[in-house]
Amino acid sequence: MIGLARCVCAGILLYAAGRQVVVELRKLHDRELNLDLLLLFVGALLYTAAMSCFAAYWRRTVLGMGGRPGNLEVQRAYFASQLGKYIPGKAWVILIRCALLDNQTTTTPVIIASTFYETLAMMAAGSALALAALLAAGNARPVMIVLAAGLTTGLLVAVLPPVFGRLTTWTARSFHIPIATITYATWFQAFRYCIPGWMVAGLSLLALAGSLGISMFSFAGFLLACGSIALAIVGGFAVLIVPAGLGVREWVMMQTLGPTVGISNAALIAILARITHISVELFAAGSLYLLGKRKNQK
Repeated sequence: MIGLARCVCAGILLYAAGRQVVVELRKLHDRELNLDLLLLFVGALLYTAAMSCFAAYWRRTVLGMGGRPGNLEVQRAYFASQLGKYIPGKAWVILIRCALLDNQTTTTPVIIASTFYETLAMMAAGSALALAALLAAGNARPVMIVLAAGLTTGLLVAVLPPVFGRLTTWTARSFHIPIATITYATWFQAFRYCIPGWMVAGLSLLALAGSLGISMFSFAGFLLACGSIALAIVGGFAVLIVPAGLGVREWVMMQTLGPTVGISNAALIAILARITHISVELFAAGSLYLLGKRKNQK
C-alpha cells in the first residue's frame, strides 16, 4: 500500500513538472532561437551547484537540531523535494523530505523544523543579496528595490534565533520530542552557504542569457543577474498560493532585467531559466534517487 502511494505521488510530481515544461516551451514557438548548447549546459551545471549549496546548508541545519543524515541522503531528499513546489500547496516539499530521510537518524519534527528554517534563511540571504546587488548595479526600478527591502526585513527577522526558537519550542512540546534550538552559529552559516549559492545562481543566469545571444558578461551584468534571480525566486516563494512562483518569477525577472536587455529579451531569459531549472531538478532528483537506492541495495 505504501509502495502504491509512493508511485502515485511520484506520478503526480512528474506530471506537474512535465506539464510546466510543456507550458513554457509553447511560449517560445513564435520566436526563432539559436541556442548555444555549451553555454546552456554550463548554466544548468551552475544551477545544480547552487542548489547543492542550499542542500548543504539544510544538512547543517538538521545537524544543529540533533539529526544525523548522510550527505547523499540529504542531497537526494533536497532535489526530490523541489519537485513538490510544482503542485499547489507548499506542504509537498516537507512531505517528500520526511519520506526520503531515515526517521531513525532524523526525527520527523526535526525534518519539519529544519526545512522551515533552511527555506526562510535561504530566502533571507537571497533577498539581502538581491537588495545589495540591485542597488550596486544601478538602473533598478524603485518598485523592485522596495520589494527587495521589504522581503529582506521580514525574512531576516523571522530567522533570528530568538524568533524562530519560539516556533521550534512549540513544535517540540506538541510532538514531545526534543529539538535543539537554532543558534547564531546556524544563523551565520546561512550566509556562508547561501550567499555563494545565490552568486552561482547568478552566474547560471548569465550563462543562460549568453546561450540566447544576449550578452551580460560584465561585473554590472553579474550583479544584475544575481539580484534578478534571487529576487525572482524569493518573490515567487512569498506568493504561497502560486505553485513554484509561476508567473511571479517571470514578472520579477522582466522588471529587473528589462531596463538593461529589453522586456522581450528579459521574458525570453526568464522562460529559458524556468525550463532549465525544472529539467535540472527532474534529472538530479532521478539520478540521486537511483544512486541512493543502489547504495542501499549494496
